[in-house]
Amino acid sequence: MKDLFSLQDRLLSSWFEFCEVQTSSITTISARLPILVAAASGFGDKEATDETQNMVTEKLIAVTECAQAAVMESVAVAWKWMTGDSHPVAVAGHLMDVAEASTRPARVKVHANAKRLA
Repeated sequence: MKDLFSLQDRLLSSWFEFCEVQTSSITTISARLPILVAAASGFGDKEATDETQNMVTEKLIAVTECAQAAVMESVAVAWKWMTGDSHPVAVAGHLMDVAEASTRPARVKVHANAKRLA
């Protein structure tokens, strides 16, 4: 029963983290939209062009980091399942581990961008 309550706490904290990431994403998009429009229209300066290139590059880097983290955590979870940690609540917790690990690099980058651009 303790594991079930622990899983519930993790789900709740995931929800709050999702709300924080959403707020940071909105902040970042709001700050970058004028820069992106200026660069796309040809009226942007060197800074707008650099920020536009940074936007694309960081997405590619974040995707590879997230995929790598997901694979590594999936291997750890597979090992746990093979060694007998396969109770339904434990399995749900392990899947949460994979989800958290795979989104961690993107969450860190989103918060950093919002802080830098706000």
